[in-house]
Amino acid sequence: MTNATQTVEQSISRLRVEHAHGDVIGLPTGTPRLSWDYAVEPPSDSEIVFHVERRTLGAAEPVVQEARVPAADNTLCAWPLPALASFESAVATVQLVDANGEPVSPTSSPVRFEAALLENFQHFADFVGPSWVEPETDHRHLPLVRAEINLRDKPAAARLTLTALGVVEAEINGVKIADDALLPGWTVYSDRLDCWTFDITDRLVSGANALGFWLGDGWWRGRLGFDGGWVNFYGDRIGVAAQIDLVYPDGGTERILSNSWDRTWKVTPGPIVCSDLYEGEHYDARLEQPGWSMPGFDDSSWKPVAEVHYDTTKLVNAELPPVRPIERDEPVSIVKRDDGSWLIDFGQNCSQRMRVHMRGLASGDTVTMRHVEVLNPDGSLATRTLRRGQQCDVYTSNGTDAWWEPRFAMHGFRYASIEGYKGELTADDIDCRVYHTDMERTGWFDCSNPMVNQLHSNAVWSMRSNFVSIPMDCPQRDERMGWTGDISLFSPTATYLYDAQSFLANWLEDVRGEQLRYGTVPFYVPFIPIGAWGTAAAIAIWGDSAAIVPWALYMDGGDTELLRRSYPLMTTWIDEVAGYLSEDGVWERRPEFAIGQLGDWLDPTAPPDDPMLAMTDKVLVATAFFAQSCRIAADVARVLGEPEDTLRFGRLYDHVRGGFIGRYVGENGIMTSDTQCAYALAIALGLLDDDDALRAAAGDRLAQLVRESGGKVATGFAGTPYVLPALSRTGHDEEAYSLLLSTECPSWLYQVKMGATTTWERWDSMMPDGTVNPGGMTSFNHYALGSVAHWLHARIGGLEPIEPGWRRFRVAPMPGGGIDHASTSHMTPYGLAACSWSVADGAGADATVTDSDAANAGRVMTVEVDVPVGTVASLEIGPAPQELAPGHHTLTIRL
Repeated sequence: MTNATQTVEQSISRLRVEHAHGDVIGLPTGTPRLSWDYAVEPPSDSEIVFHVERRTLGAAEPVVQEARVPAADNTLCAWPLPALASFESAVATVQLVDANGEPVSPTSSPVRFEAALLENFQHFADFVGPSWVEPETDHRHLPLVRAEINLRDKPAAARLTLTALGVVEAEINGVKIADDALLPGWTVYSDRLDCWTFDITDRLVSGANALGFWLGDGWWRGRLGFDGGWVNFYGDRIGVAAQIDLVYPDGGTERILSNSWDRTWKVTPGPIVCSDLYEGEHYDARLEQPGWSMPGFDDSSWKPVAEVHYDTTKLVNAELPPVRPIERDEPVSIVKRDDGSWLIDFGQNCSQRMRVHMRGLASGDTVTMRHVEVLNPDGSLATRTLRRGQQCDVYTSNGTDAWWEPRFAMHGFRYASIEGYKGELTADDIDCRVYHTDMERTGWFDCSNPMVNQLHSNAVWSMRSNFVSIPMDCPQRDERMGWTGDISLFSPTATYLYDAQSFLANWLEDVRGEQLRYGTVPFYVPFIPIGAWGTAAAIAIWGDSAAIVPWALYMDGGDTELLRRSYPLMTTWIDEVAGYLSEDGVWERRPEFAIGQLGDWLDPTAPPDDPMLAMTDKVLVATAFFAQSCRIAADVARVLGEPEDTLRFGRLYDHVRGGFIGRYVGENGIMTSDTQCAYALAIALGLLDDDDALRAAAGDRLAQLVRESGGKVATGFAGTPYVLPALSRTGHDEEAYSLLLSTECPSWLYQVKMGATTTWERWDSMMPDGTVNPGGMTSFNHYALGSVAHWLHARIGGLEPIEPGWRRFRVAPMPGGGIDHASTSHMTPYGLAACSWSVADGAGADATVTDSDAANAGRVMTVEVDVPVGTVASLEIGPAPQELAPGHHTLTIRL
């Protein structure tokens, strides 16, 4: 092989920093880890040369540094150089070299990144906001804050560090600085508040400049949650903290701070009359002040700002991506109704906001926009399920044409009604934007069954709709809480579909904070005492998120440091629940709140007004999930080098598993709760793995229950993620496919048949006659039941991790249900893993058949597999597994 050929093959791609993708500004660490992919396996004696050009803020020339690391350290490689300082940037490349230091690969494409304001004592800005006494209401007139600054020269570099008590959008010299929405996002503000960093060098000019800030109530003091909600939970005053650090071309520096003693910082009521995340936004264009964020604006009527007190030692730098408009959602129909209003169908239910061209209106005319997920059978808006969260925006015109979009509300909808619009409304007048946290897509699936493809699409869209700053349960009604149970069940699916590492790691920090505050893992995080949920208590599945979510992240990303951060959360949960066990290891103690264990929540037999009334014993469910958490904790302790905990949690697992089997599983494999859920948990969670006969008997009974149901689902939240995997583990793929492909209610494809474009909360959120389920708790955009996508990836597509970080993964597609081809792929830490297959009549097949019985007539399965460098695939089709080395493989197998 020539050196030129070798260097082409040894190319390096996808150089990235931490769990971010692309260039990054505002890193929360000065010692970021880097990762990269190889095209082919590097030579055993090779190394990687880090080449880094570092610049302090505004520096004209970089400082060049190099370091060497082993070539095998290509995932989350520790920073090999001195730590970056605040606002210090780096342009990094890597290159593979041999033992003599000679290059054997081209230099990678660069990645650019910059540290945020890293030291807490470097935060000098005050929070400033309205100086007037605000009314005791949750519908408050929102303010504008401005300041004018004078710069002696155009800066060579300038950084804005921005956060708020409430939500904020910033403008400089009349232009919005970014598309980011709902900053700073929702954290447990009493513990920590995210700061965001922006490069504003090109926004500032020599001489006069103006800074402008829109402020909203957001999660800080807006009304949160259901049952009337809670207003002013974190505080009753809103404010912005803005700090600009800049460097002039001559090396001089200047710092500009929001503060209450500088009379150039002023505030006034703005055109947003009120805004609620759930209810919507009212905007009066007659109150606009053109040019308010431009220099030279006359703000003599504005009032000085007042300081809003907050402990700045709690400021942290955001580690997750921001919420952003990701794409546009085009209307599929626009219809004028008899009452003069317009009904728009966007074809897709999701988190989004409409930007509407307000034209032809006289001053004082109002346009009202309502948003719903579904329509009633008579074509009217189905608003009942929204409860307080009516998602209604009102725009009052000042007589001039304008484009308008709400700033501080977010809506979950497919259909929108516009009332009061003058003239004809066309698609050109509507710019609808889809919003969610800006994560990178990492998982894909497709098969020959269009309904199954739609089911998968529904799961993807529900995840996108609900990953808005935190993992919420629904994006439309007066709830939108970070329910720990939903993400507990969905996390393996989430980590396959998107790179949710930093998103969920950030949320887990708040789970730990609330655990310390309330003595347990609450039902939702951030936790707000509401109605019957006013007291936090240990609840299985919901609390087990303390173990399940970190483990899902670790299995997908292989990040041991993230696991270490979550370890106290996990072990505290295990130790707490260990105190609730009966002598035989069953979690029998009743939780200390009125509702009790939630069990197989939303079992399809439960009545609309009592979602807890499930067929499966709640104590059985709780014990099964706690056993899983104990096993995870033992595995994590082993990974982290904690031998005493490994032994302790391992023994606890054996104790709980023994109690589960002794209490709930008969010698013939029949369980005391003879339900799909009970068998699914016992099998899929591995509680019967030590007894093959017992597991086989339980699997046979589960398959029989599925056949007796006519292929209908009989599980709620607890059992649904596990029923198909349990059937497959015990050799009942035929029954699994019958369950998956049923279109009768309750089933996944019933939702698809009824026109769903997202996953529903209830199996029958919409009844067969098109009416909405009469229960007060009904959503058409909940991702929990979309956990079925994990089985689609693993069993139909054929990909599943065996070892953390996909270092070793399983390739085991199982054709069935009339599906004759499928494909799935996942961007692992090492590169793209992919499997595609098709089945055809084997007679006369040209491909070489590897099965020894190839002469027999039958069907032939052609499988194509991509194995990233640094990983090994275990092909588990046929009588014996075989290992696949990195590269592309095509195999033909007689079924």
